[in-house]
Amino acid sequence: MVILLIEVALLAFFILYGLRRGGALGTGIYSMLALAIMVYVFREPLGNPPLTPVMIILAIGIGAGLLEAAGGLDLLVYYAGRLIQRFPKAITFVAPLIVFFFVFGVGTTNIALSLEPVIARTALKAKVRPERPLVASVLTANMALLTSPAASSAIVAATILGSAGLAYSTYLTIALISALVATLGLSLFMTFRGANLEKDPEYQRRLSAGLITEESTDLDERPVFTRAQKLSVVFFLAAVIVVLALGLFPDLVGMITSPIVSATGEQAFMKPSDTVQIMMFVAAALILTFTQAQAKQLMTSKIFLAAVGASITVLGPGWLGDTVFNAPHNAETLKSSVGELLNFAPWSIFIIMALVATFIMAQTPVIAIVFPLALGLGVSPVLLVAQLQAVNVNYFIPALPTLLFAEEIDPTGSTNRFRAWLSGLVSTALAILSGLAISPLFS
Repeated sequence: MVILLIEVALLAFFILYGLRRGGALGTGIYSMLALAIMVYVFREPLGNPPLTPVMIILAIGIGAGLLEAAGGLDLLVYYAGRLIQRFPKAITFVAPLIVFFFVFGVGTTNIALSLEPVIARTALKAKVRPERPLVASVLTANMALLTSPAASSAIVAATILGSAGLAYSTYLTIALISALVATLGLSLFMTFRGANLEKDPEYQRRLSAGLITEESTDLDERPVFTRAQKLSVVFFLAAVIVVLALGLFPDLVGMITSPIVSATGEQAFMKPSDTVQIMMFVAAALILTFTQAQAKQLMTSKIFLAAVGASITVLGPGWLGDTVFNAPHNAETLKSSVGELLNFAPWSIFIIMALVATFIMAQTPVIAIVFPLALGLGVSPVLLVAQLQAVNVNYFIPALPTLLFAEEIDPTGSTNRFRAWLSGLVSTALAILSGLAISPLFS
């Protein structure tokens, strides 16, 4: 027990120090330093690196990065923004739902980041406190990411849970329903969050000082989209649909592919993680072939660069966690201590997920660390997916780029990153409670 506590303390120290020195990327780098200490100083057996999650992230980064390079993401942002502007008075409900479905389809929260100026300006014109739709959209984007067939976090979670016998259709059903219920409940909560603008002292101060003007947005002028932009969207979304179809209907995989035969003669078909990697590269190849996008543009794509950083963030903590928690003596200690607690109250696994998420602040590495540990301790995969949104407890340390940007572009000053934690708790609680409510149907 003493050795385990020392190693966990070192794990936490290096992750937090890395976060302070270099953000999410720093956690990956300093986790590798901690891994070296575990292997060479504590002489722990080297764990398994999370290669599948890293490959998924890079594949999605390449596909979505070329979608961005071809201008397809601009097309999606434009039409999403137009939808938001059509219902200004109901923006606190409309904006999060539109963000949800676009993040679900594209698999990146970058689209939410691009829509935030539109949301802020539309809310201001409708005299709606911008904090309400902005914070709801930021939190919704993170929830939607865990349901998307084009998001690395969702595919990694589905793959890990799939190894424990959970069907992708079960994963998607529970994750999607609980996230949508939480999105609607969060929007309702945000409708009453904060004072109306006419009663908000900061807004009135800025208004009196002439600091607030109803500026137009780029969406006020209708752009002309090229054939290449439209084709890039078609290719990318077609790849997402294939991933979704083969995940939901695994029999289709057996109809169109040959089985993989192991050394022992056992047969198995491709996993969803294999499908998403192949399809993202297929989409990337089609975009390169039929649009004016160039492969070198990936080096300047925000999505691809974020994917490279995310892969390092996943590799370090994931490899470190596997080494520490799967060391034979540590595994036995965990089973006799934490394992007993989880046997008595298996729902409490969300506390561990939330604690890890608070400091790592990235979905995929949290999943890569906690899910294998939880499954090894006997937690049901259905229960894990029911409490999936606990990996989004990243609002106590307000460092989310989407949240910081929302605060920056809100002309009224109503959005404050230090106020978002309560809204985050509401969304997480609603998601977990609704997930637990429907999980018995799949047990």
